[in-house]
Amino acid sequence: LTQASEYTANNVVVSSGLPQQQRFRAATSNEVLSVDNLGSKLAYSAPYTVNNSMRYLSIPMQAGYLLVNKTFGLQLNAGVATDLFLQNTIKADNDQLDRTSQPSGSDSPYRAVNLSGLLGTEVSYRFGENYRISLNPGIRYPFNTIYKTELGVSSTPLTFDIGLRFRYIFHLALQPFKA
Repeated sequence: LTQASEYTANNVVVSSGLPQQQRFRAATSNEVLSVDNLGSKLAYSAPYTVNNSMRYLSIPMQAGYLLVNKTFGLQLNAGVATDLFLQNTIKADNDQLDRTSQPSGSDSPYRAVNLSGLLGTEVSYRFGENYRISLNPGIRYPFNTIYKTELGVSSTPLTFDIGLRFRYIFHLALQPFKA
């Protein structure tokens, strides 16, 4: 699962080193939250767009009820997903600025594990005896903030997604057991 956001920034973080060797990059969440340590490394710049991309390994568990089971089908689904944080990548749209990645761990401002609620539908088309193709629009909502509680920052992003499924339907012929 990848969740992406975009925002505009007007400052950069300066790497340490001699002036001719200095590199610049967008500030990470950890640096913004520890402003007292950042002050000496922060430089103001022209506004630029920052792309923030968070990657998760998501393990969903859903149950659904098939309302219509004809050529066209309609199903309602609900469930939960365990989201394991992998990394956050911060990249500016300016080629002069370096890309930054924050992996999971004690230095990361993000929770390593989050639980999210899932709600969705499935609109399907059955073709042939054993085949069904469907579109699955859905909503994902974290039960708690994606940031660690000690940071004092709260964010529960509502995510809309759409999936495409291809399904093969098995037909089992059960024979009565005779002793």
